[in-house]
Amino acid sequence: MSELFFNPLFGLILTLVCGSGFWWLKGFKKLSYINPLLFSIILIILLLQGLNIPYEAYKKGGDIIHLCLGPITVILALPLYEHREELLRHKVAIFSGTILGSLSSLISVFLLGKVLGLNELFIHSLLPKSMTTPIGISASHMLEAIVGLSVMSIVITGIFGSIIAPFIFKLLDIKSSIAKGVALGTTSHAVGTAKAYELDKLCGAMSGLSIGLSGLISIIWISLFIIFLN
Repeated sequence: MSELFFNPLFGLILTLVCGSGFWWLKGFKKLSYINPLLFSIILIILLLQGLNIPYEAYKKGGDIIHLCLGPITVILALPLYEHREELLRHKVAIFSGTILGSLSSLISVFLLGKVLGLNELFIHSLLPKSMTTPIGISASHMLEAIVGLSVMSIVITGIFGSIIAPFIFKLLDIKSSIAKGVALGTTSHAVGTAKAYELDKLCGAMSGLSIGLSGLISIIWISLFIIFLN
């Protein structure tokens, strides 16, 4: 039985089944309060703990999914091309939003970490929280931080942002699909983009664009941060 768990297909199939199952519940059963990523994480953790399955066994299949994260982002190029006119028309707002959004994310983490008395290693590990995972991992290595903690902060930020975003948009009466997309992509990366596509295609396209832009800009900010510390 242990050989089965250490087969890469085990972690891969388990992840796909859990994720697909919760997407089905959310879509076909109209259970809008379900966040597929969050519920999948919880269920997988419970299964691994309950069946006493080592994380290293699950990770063999999880690594396959991780390798697909980078290439999958290429898919975002299609909606960007479809909405290229909107992109060019609002380029100033989009670029300024991603620049200021990425900077405010880094500053808020740094200042809050200092206020709470966190050591520098923890603060550096939390700085990539608003970057998409592949870029965030690279940023974590640049900062010589704890990569696992960085990934955890990225996942939590994405889930939390996608959950509260609709309420924030409603509270502030934000109706522009472009503004919503830039906000979701810059702060909540891929998970936020999934939520953006639920709102409308233009919002999703702008969110997808903001992922790449904010990630690139954040790397520049972090590079300057490292130079400043040295």
